[in-house]
Amino acid sequence: MKLEDVARHAGVSTASVSRALNTPDLVSQALRDRIAQAAQDLKWVPNGVAKALASLRTRTVGVIIPTLSHQNFAILIEALQQDLATAQYTLILCCMDVTEEMRLQQARKLVERGVEYLVLVGEAHPDALFELLRSQNVPYVITYTRGQDQRHTCIGFDNYAASARLTEHLLELGHRNFGMIAHDREENDRIQLRIAAVQDALARSGLAIRPQHFVRVNSRHIASGREGMRRILADDTLRPTALVCTNDYIATGAMIEAKELGLAIPRDLSIVGFDDTDMSAHLDPPLTTARVPSRRMGEEIAKYIIGHLEDGRTARPPSLEAELIIRSSSSAPPGGQRVA
Repeated sequence: MKLEDVARHAGVSTASVSRALNTPDLVSQALRDRIAQAAQDLKWVPNGVAKALASLRTRTVGVIIPTLSHQNFAILIEALQQDLATAQYTLILCCMDVTEEMRLQQARKLVERGVEYLVLVGEAHPDALFELLRSQNVPYVITYTRGQDQRHTCIGFDNYAASARLTEHLLELGHRNFGMIAHDREENDRIQLRIAAVQDALARSGLAIRPQHFVRVNSRHIASGREGMRRILADDTLRPTALVCTNDYIATGAMIEAKELGLAIPRDLSIVGFDDTDMSAHLDPPLTTARVPSRRMGEEIAKYIIGHLEDGRTARPPSLEAELIIRSSSSAPPGGQRVA
């Protein structure tokens, strides 16, 4: 079955079918519906390989993302895919949070399949990956960070600034004894920025986290938060009154475990997270956190890529912010007073 057969069945020219497929905005809705019905009747699907050869374009965008088990990554991808599809682009997704070698291998596979753009999460990728993209003239954009390296185009937010604001909020409440549970992935530059921000904000106030109260866990999930909380509370000498977690899942686990061990949140221990997932506003008590602009990131990435590929527009991407969301999981420490 060929395009000519669809045109004949619909009673239109092959040019009309081609326009309906490639530039639908130039064709009336009635004609599009007529051609779509003809294609459905004949069970015809356009040959993507042939179209790519004829136009020298694949109209595909690749994404390498750590996971879809984290709500905010899923929201970002949903928004990105919706906007790309509206512009007649297809998204190819690689979902992995593994070794640098595997990420390089997946990037090579996406380049082999002719992606016209690549979206990466964070800047911590092997130099060989960026060299591959440059050598093959595949443009890329990095998300979930505002970026530290001027060589890269980044569409995201400042992890350091958002984590510093969370820490300053706890300092203003009067806290001086801090704990932290962090996802232990050295190659995750976003987490490293969040950790550094907490340490720097405390140092500016002449404070530091005691080594036994700084716990690294091997996953970003609720169970890891519970494990980390157990390890911190095992030290009876001087328990922290404030706990900073590098995401909301870890914070949720920490909250569950603290309550199991008889602590009241926030009377005995204030807990803050990062991300503002859907569950965070419905915990008991609701979680203080930083709201990541996931959907906006997806929309801005799509706008940037489409503008670059269609019109050559490469205007500087907008600066996005992670908003501090104060809820009732944080309050003044036991017997403490808020700092004016």
